[in-house]
Amino acid sequence: MYQLFDMRPPMRLALFLGLTGIGMIAGALISFSIVSLLLHIPLADMQKVIMQPEYASMAQLANALASIIAFGLPSIALSMMAKGNWYTHLGFTAIKSYQQIAIIIFLALTGLILSGALGNLTEKIPIPTNFKNWAEGLEAQYKKAMLSMTQMHSIVDLGYALLAVAIIPSIIEEIYFRGTLQKVLMDLTGKPYAAIILTAIFFSAIHFSYFGFLSRAALGIVLGYIYYYSKNIWLPIFLHFLNNGIAVVTLYSIRNNPAKVDKLMDDNLPIYWGILALAVVYYLLKKLKNDYSDAGLEKSI
Repeated sequence: MYQLFDMRPPMRLALFLGLTGIGMIAGALISFSIVSLLLHIPLADMQKVIMQPEYASMAQLANALASIIAFGLPSIALSMMAKGNWYTHLGFTAIKSYQQIAIIIFLALTGLILSGALGNLTEKIPIPTNFKNWAEGLEAQYKKAMLSMTQMHSIVDLGYALLAVAIIPSIIEEIYFRGTLQKVLMDLTGKPYAAIILTAIFFSAIHFSYFGFLSRAALGIVLGYIYYYSKNIWLPIFLHFLNNGIAVVTLYSIRNNPAKVDKLMDDNLPIYWGILALAVVYYLLKKLKNDYSDAGLEKSI
């Protein structure tokens, strides 16, 4: 185990990506097989059947289980090769103050504004017609998948959706991207900011949405800086949960109005709102950094 931990960063990255590839295949096979058995349908028909609204809970189950296997297990496996406790290595430490929680809440709210403005900016970028048609088709599939997974008719459905779409993904994706990949890339490049940006790009790309690429990349950068400054995985998990959870609760509140649902999925904000939001995000991240710098100084003294 010690020899594995002492591997050079390129080998550690290769091992991590290899485990991820195996996890993705295993996650898809295991989750689809379980749902196939529960629904008594052939595995070959799973992709088509699970997109139907009446199977929303099964889609949520399959997606959450596949995410745990594909992203959670490789992260835990690599962290167990580190010295000390694997959960401490990932950053599962106590949050230092309520003020930091407040900063995360304000970052989440401001981030929604920034995301809307970046969505507007993305639509204004000139791209070839063929690529635009492909991107719009990809976006339509993504929206269909999200809407099918968030079919909610009761408060129980809402709770289930929050668990499958907000809580589990926020934990699993953060220990994968920030708690593991960002660390490995930081060791590889020796440059924290490069590692944060590269991780954010991969984080956004894995969602397969061109029109949401800049928004998710920006979210990934904010999450990366939070983790880099705090060394605490709970803070990016909380922000990630708020980002997903607000969307789920909003969809639930307008579930009986299809026109509002379509508007919510497509709605963007003027770019000048994004500039204002970016300034607020910068201020909040700087405040978070100073809080941890001051805490470190006090501990040193």
